[in-house]
Amino acid sequence: MTMQDAALSSHADRPSGRGALAAYAYQQIRDRLIHSQYRGGERLVLRPLATSLNLSPTPVREALLRLVSEQALELDERNTARVPAISRAIFLEIHALRADIEERLARDVAEHATAEQIQVLKERHDAFIRAYQAEDSHGTAVANAAFHNAVADFSNLSLTAGIVHGLWTRIGPIYAVANGLPDISPADAHHPHLQLIEAFSQHNPDAAGEAMRKDFAQAQSWLEPFLP
Repeated sequence: MTMQDAALSSHADRPSGRGALAAYAYQQIRDRLIHSQYRGGERLVLRPLATSLNLSPTPVREALLRLVSEQALELDERNTARVPAISRAIFLEIHALRADIEERLARDVAEHATAEQIQVLKERHDAFIRAYQAEDSHGTAVANAAFHNAVADFSNLSLTAGIVHGLWTRIGPIYAVANGLPDISPADAHHPHLQLIEAFSQHNPDAAGEAMRKDFAQAQSWLEPFLP
Protein backbone atom coordinates (compact mmCIF):
# COMPACT_ATOMS: atom_id res chain seq x y z
CA MET A 1 0.00 0.00 0.00
CA THR A 2 1.40 3.43 -0.93
CA MET A 3 1.46 6.41 1.44
CA GLN A 4 -1.33 7.98 -0.59
CA ASP A 5 -3.45 4.85 -0.26
CA ALA A 6 -2.85 4.80 3.47
CA ALA A 7 -3.76 8.45 3.78
CA LEU A 8 -7.13 8.08 2.05
CA SER A 9 -9.61 5.50 3.30
CA SER A 10 -11.16 3.16 0.77
CA HIS A 11 -14.77 3.59 -0.28
CA ALA A 12 -15.45 0.14 1.16
CA ASP A 13 -14.91 1.59 4.64
CA ARG A 14 -17.47 4.33 4.11
CA PRO A 15 -19.97 4.66 7.01
CA SER A 16 -23.72 5.12 6.77
CA GLY A 17 -26.01 7.82 8.15
CA ARG A 18 -26.00 11.52 7.24
CA GLY A 19 -23.85 12.68 10.14
CA ALA A 20 -21.35 9.87 9.69
CA LEU A 21 -21.15 10.49 5.95
CA ALA A 22 -20.48 14.20 6.49
CA ALA A 23 -17.75 13.32 8.99
CA TYR A 24 -16.29 10.83 6.51
CA ALA A 25 -16.31 13.43 3.72
CA TYR A 26 -14.69 15.97 6.04
CA GLN A 27 -11.87 13.60 6.95
CA GLN A 28 -11.27 12.61 3.33
CA ILE A 29 -11.04 16.21 2.10
CA ARG A 30 -8.96 17.23 5.11
CA ASP A 31 -6.53 14.38 4.44
CA ARG A 32 -6.24 15.47 0.81
CA LEU A 33 -5.35 18.99 1.94
CA ILE A 34 -2.77 17.74 4.44
CA HIS A 35 -1.22 15.37 1.92
CA SER A 36 -0.83 17.99 -0.81
CA GLN A 37 -3.55 16.71 -3.13
CA TYR A 38 -4.75 20.29 -3.72
CA ARG A 39 -2.93 23.49 -4.62
CA GLY A 40 -3.61 27.01 -3.42
CA GLY A 41 -6.39 28.61 -5.46
CA GLU A 42 -7.82 25.27 -6.61
CA ARG A 43 -11.64 25.15 -6.66
CA LEU A 44 -13.38 22.15 -5.10
CA VAL A 45 -16.52 21.93 -7.20
CA LEU A 46 -19.23 20.12 -5.26
CA ARG A 47 -20.56 17.49 -7.65
CA PRO A 48 -17.25 16.31 -9.15
CA LEU A 49 -15.80 16.18 -5.65
CA ALA A 50 -18.78 14.17 -4.38
CA THR A 51 -18.36 11.76 -7.29
CA SER A 52 -14.68 11.30 -6.48
CA LEU A 53 -15.65 10.41 -2.90
CA ASN A 54 -18.50 8.16 -4.04
CA LEU A 55 -20.93 10.27 -1.99
CA SER A 56 -24.02 12.35 -2.61
CA PRO A 57 -23.54 16.15 -2.62
CA THR A 58 -25.26 16.81 0.72
CA PRO A 59 -22.66 15.37 3.14
CA VAL A 60 -19.85 16.75 0.98
CA ARG A 61 -21.40 20.24 1.13
CA GLU A 62 -21.57 19.98 4.92
CA ALA A 63 -17.93 18.90 5.03
CA LEU A 64 -16.83 21.78 2.82
CA LEU A 65 -18.66 24.33 4.96
CA ARG A 66 -17.04 22.88 8.08
CA LEU A 67 -13.61 23.28 6.48
CA VAL A 68 -14.50 26.84 5.47
CA SER A 69 -15.40 27.59 9.10
CA GLU A 70 -11.97 26.26 10.12
CA GLN A 71 -10.29 28.50 7.48
CA ALA A 72 -8.87 25.45 5.71
CA LEU A 73 -11.00 26.47 2.70
CA GLU A 74 -12.69 29.67 1.57
CA LEU A 75 -15.69 30.53 -0.62
CA ASP A 76 -15.16 32.35 -3.90
CA GLU A 77 -17.52 34.84 -5.55
CA ARG A 78 -19.62 31.94 -6.88
CA ASN A 79 -19.89 30.39 -3.42
CA THR A 80 -17.64 27.53 -4.49
CA ALA A 81 -15.12 26.17 -1.99
CA ARG A 82 -11.54 27.01 -2.85
CA VAL A 83 -8.16 26.25 -1.36
CA PRO A 84 -6.78 29.56 -0.05
CA ALA A 85 -3.84 30.99 -1.96
CA ILE A 86 -0.82 31.29 0.30
CA SER A 87 1.13 34.53 0.35
CA ARG A 88 4.66 34.77 1.70
CA ALA A 89 3.37 36.60 4.79
CA ILE A 90 0.76 33.93 5.55
CA PHE A 91 3.30 31.15 5.04
CA LEU A 92 5.76 32.78 7.43
CA GLU A 93 3.01 33.24 10.03
CA ILE A 94 1.82 29.63 9.80
CA HIS A 95 5.35 28.24 9.60
CA ALA A 96 6.47 30.13 12.71
CA LEU A 97 3.36 29.06 14.59
CA ARG A 98 3.87 25.42 13.60
CA ALA A 99 7.52 25.59 14.60
CA ASP A 100 6.65 26.80 18.09
CA ILE A 101 3.86 24.28 18.59
CA GLU A 102 5.64 21.27 17.10
CA GLU A 103 8.73 21.97 19.19
CA ARG A 104 6.48 21.82 22.25
CA LEU A 105 4.97 18.55 21.05
CA ALA A 106 8.40 17.06 20.34
CA ARG A 107 9.63 17.92 23.80
CA ASP A 108 6.56 16.25 25.27
CA VAL A 109 6.99 13.10 23.18
CA ALA A 110 10.62 12.87 24.27
CA GLU A 111 9.48 12.53 27.87
CA HIS A 112 7.56 9.30 27.28
CA ALA A 113 8.20 7.91 23.77
CA THR A 114 7.79 4.15 23.63
CA ALA A 115 9.76 1.69 21.54
CA GLU A 116 6.65 1.06 19.44
CA GLN A 117 6.17 4.78 18.72
CA ILE A 118 9.83 5.19 17.80
CA GLN A 119 9.53 2.25 15.41
CA VAL A 120 6.53 3.90 13.73
CA LEU A 121 8.54 7.09 13.26
CA LYS A 122 11.44 5.12 11.79
CA GLU A 123 9.04 3.50 9.31
CA ARG A 124 7.56 6.89 8.39
CA HIS A 125 11.02 8.29 7.81
CA ASP A 126 12.02 5.24 5.74
CA ALA A 127 9.00 5.97 3.53
CA PHE A 128 10.25 9.56 3.26
CA ILE A 129 13.65 8.27 2.10
CA ARG A 130 12.12 5.92 -0.47
CA ALA A 131 9.97 8.67 -1.98
CA TYR A 132 12.93 11.05 -2.10
CA GLN A 133 15.20 8.51 -3.76
CA ALA A 134 12.47 7.77 -6.32
CA GLU A 135 12.31 11.54 -7.04
CA ASP A 136 8.61 11.44 -6.16
CA SER A 137 7.92 14.99 -5.00
CA HIS A 138 4.31 14.28 -4.03
CA GLY A 139 5.20 11.07 -2.21
CA THR A 140 7.94 12.99 -0.39
CA ALA A 141 5.43 15.60 0.78
CA VAL A 142 2.99 12.90 1.94
CA ALA A 143 5.69 11.02 3.84
CA ASN A 144 6.97 14.17 5.51
CA ALA A 145 3.45 15.11 6.61
CA ALA A 146 2.88 11.58 7.92
CA PHE A 147 6.03 11.80 10.04
CA HIS A 148 5.11 15.15 11.59
CA ASN A 149 1.52 14.17 12.23
CA ALA A 150 2.69 10.98 13.96
CA VAL A 151 4.84 13.05 16.31
CA ALA A 152 1.78 15.14 17.14
CA ASP A 153 -0.37 12.05 17.66
CA PHE A 154 2.18 10.53 20.07
CA SER A 155 2.15 13.52 22.39
CA ASN A 156 0.00 13.77 25.50
CA LEU A 157 -1.06 17.28 24.47
CA SER A 158 -4.20 16.40 22.54
CA LEU A 159 -5.51 19.96 22.15
CA THR A 160 -2.13 21.18 20.92
CA ALA A 161 -1.89 18.26 18.51
CA GLY A 162 -5.33 19.17 17.14
CA ILE A 163 -4.12 22.68 16.39
CA VAL A 164 -1.15 21.30 14.46
CA HIS A 165 -3.37 19.00 12.41
CA GLY A 166 -5.48 22.04 11.52
CA LEU A 167 -2.43 24.03 10.45
CA TRP A 168 -1.34 21.17 8.19
CA THR A 169 -4.48 21.73 6.09
CA ARG A 170 -2.99 25.11 5.18
CA ILE A 171 0.58 23.87 4.74
CA GLY A 172 -0.20 20.84 2.53
CA PRO A 173 -1.12 22.95 -0.52
CA ILE A 174 2.22 24.76 -0.23
CA TYR A 175 4.07 21.45 -0.60
CA ALA A 176 1.84 20.76 -3.63
CA VAL A 177 3.29 23.73 -5.51
CA ALA A 178 6.86 22.95 -4.43
CA ASN A 179 7.31 20.67 -7.41
CA GLY A 180 10.69 19.41 -6.38
CA LEU A 181 12.62 17.73 -3.60
CA PRO A 182 14.02 19.13 -0.35
CA ASP A 183 17.58 20.41 -0.48
CA ILE A 184 18.77 17.84 2.07
CA SER A 185 18.19 14.13 1.52
CA PRO A 186 16.31 12.39 4.35
CA ALA A 187 18.96 9.66 4.04
CA ASP A 188 21.59 12.12 5.28
CA ALA A 189 22.83 10.92 8.67
CA HIS A 190 22.39 14.46 10.05
CA HIS A 191 18.80 14.90 8.86
CA PRO A 192 16.65 16.49 11.61
CA HIS A 193 14.12 13.64 11.53
CA LEU A 194 16.88 11.18 12.44
CA GLN A 195 18.12 13.51 15.16
CA LEU A 196 14.56 13.74 16.45
CA ILE A 197 14.18 9.96 16.56
CA GLU A 198 17.49 9.71 18.43
CA ALA A 199 16.32 12.32 20.93
CA PHE A 200 13.13 10.36 21.51
CA SER A 201 15.17 7.18 22.03
CA GLN A 202 17.26 8.97 24.66
CA HIS A 203 14.22 10.71 26.20
CA ASN A 204 16.00 14.02 25.75
CA PRO A 205 13.51 16.93 25.41
CA ASP A 206 16.20 19.55 24.77
CA ALA A 207 17.69 17.56 21.88
CA ALA A 208 14.19 16.93 20.51
CA GLY A 209 13.39 20.64 20.57
CA GLU A 210 16.66 21.50 18.83
CA ALA A 211 16.07 18.88 16.12
CA MET A 212 12.58 20.20 15.45
CA ARG A 213 13.85 23.79 15.19
CA LYS A 214 16.51 22.65 12.73
CA ASP A 215 13.88 20.82 10.65
CA PHE A 216 11.73 23.93 10.40
CA ALA A 217 14.68 26.12 9.42
CA GLN A 218 15.56 23.73 6.59
CA ALA A 219 11.92 23.50 5.45
CA GLN A 220 11.62 27.28 5.28
CA SER A 221 14.76 27.65 3.17
CA TRP A 222 13.36 25.05 0.76
CA LEU A 223 9.73 26.23 0.51
CA GLU A 224 10.05 30.01 0.62
CA PRO A 225 11.39 30.41 -2.95
CA PHE A 226 8.20 28.75 -4.29
CA LEU A 227 5.94 31.38 -2.69
CA PRO A 228 4.42 34.30 -4.60
